[in-house]
Amino acid sequence: MKVELIAETNVDPIVLSSHAAKKCYTAENPTLGQLIDVNARLFTPGHHTTLQHNYFTFSLEDVPVSACVLGLHLTSPYYNTDQRSGRFSKMYNNPDFDGIEAHLKEFYPTENISAVMDFIKKGAKIYADNIASLTEIAKEAIQSERPFANEKYIQSQAPKFAQEQLRMFISLVAPTGLDYTLNLSALTALYRTAWTPELKDLSQKMADAVIAKHPDLAYMFEAQKRLDKEWTIRSLSHTAVVQEEPKLKLLDVSLNLPLSDLEGKDSVDILHFSPFALNDNVNAIKTEIEVDCGATMGQDQRHRSIKRSEPVLTGAFYLPPLLKEGGLAQTAQAYMQEYLDLSQKISPVLAMAVMPYGAMVRYQKEASLNALKHEQAKRLCWCAQEEIYHLSVLLRQALEKHPIGKQLLPLLAPPCYTHKCIEGVRYCGRQLNKNLVSDYFQKRRV
Repeated sequence: MKVELIAETNVDPIVLSSHAAKKCYTAENPTLGQLIDVNARLFTPGHHTTLQHNYFTFSLEDVPVSACVLGLHLTSPYYNTDQRSGRFSKMYNNPDFDGIEAHLKEFYPTENISAVMDFIKKGAKIYADNIASLTEIAKEAIQSERPFANEKYIQSQAPKFAQEQLRMFISLVAPTGLDYTLNLSALTALYRTAWTPELKDLSQKMADAVIAKHPDLAYMFEAQKRLDKEWTIRSLSHTAVVQEEPKLKLLDVSLNLPLSDLEGKDSVDILHFSPFALNDNVNAIKTEIEVDCGATMGQDQRHRSIKRSEPVLTGAFYLPPLLKEGGLAQTAQAYMQEYLDLSQKISPVLAMAVMPYGAMVRYQKEASLNALKHEQAKRLCWCAQEEIYHLSVLLRQALEKHPIGKQLLPLLAPPCYTHKCIEGVRYCGRQLNKNLVSDYFQKRRV
């Protein structure tokens, strides 16, 4: 895994932290460059907001998707990330199995990597054997569901939709790349809490890159203060089942303050910045969801103003519509059972690193109404991935039956429902005229 520091705040961390601290306790604006003992007066006592003025951006390459979904993106919301789209993954056309095997042997030297590689290769073969036929099914589905899609759109998007759904058989050890930005305080916390071999290595390389430029920060990254135990995902069942849609249970609707009428349809997310929407930071909805781990939980994590509980594996494998139409239900169940059996023979942390995209997880979410407005505006759009769109539809259906929650439905909709499509050249091609569409939030195949 490669880590390169490519950008940082243009003022030395000690200088900027000193200025921030002195600003709090001087009548006049302090001179930039006047230093204090940051370790003794700020870092050790825990006055870490002063460290959060410095940001570092890392370019990460050849990082497993599992190290993102169940590592870099799992817990803290205090980061920014832009990850390479799955359709540009190296796992699809010409998988580098030698590179993957070398990675696994490096981080899991005592494990039976041969059996793991057989499982990974089998999933890749299922993908390769079915991508052509599922692309043809996707073309027909686009023509059926999206009457205004032109031929160029159909030809370009059908392979993407087929790949998006068929990747359920791909292992999360698939390498990806991302730009990852976090402040100095968040980096020190990530360094200390890293809970998998890959995350320990990534955070060590990040720390090393910062220390190389700022050696006076070395005391913030003491190896003996790192978390000495691993977190791994729990499994609720070792019997595989196939599930054809996500699940959602509405747990609570808490509307204790008057609702704001500010909408989340602007391309700029203004809801968390406007005083007219402050009440909706407290009004909240709590749900329990079950989605695939690799694709949909990864998409869900992009909404960092939403709180999430610890995910657990359910034993289910998500079967998207194209896979069902392609006759892959039995293949999916057998492949998931093979994973569950394999996970009993290897360490939990390795099992977590190589689980298939399609393995389903369950967790709770608590979202303020402002966070939910933003999420639903994005995820009810047909440019969103099929499963996370259907998850958002399930929320609408649950709110429709709730005596209080149903009043929120006008606020939780994509721009095209209340105004007009804002996707421009990415317009999905569907029928948008509500007078001609009996069910605007209809089921999708792609």
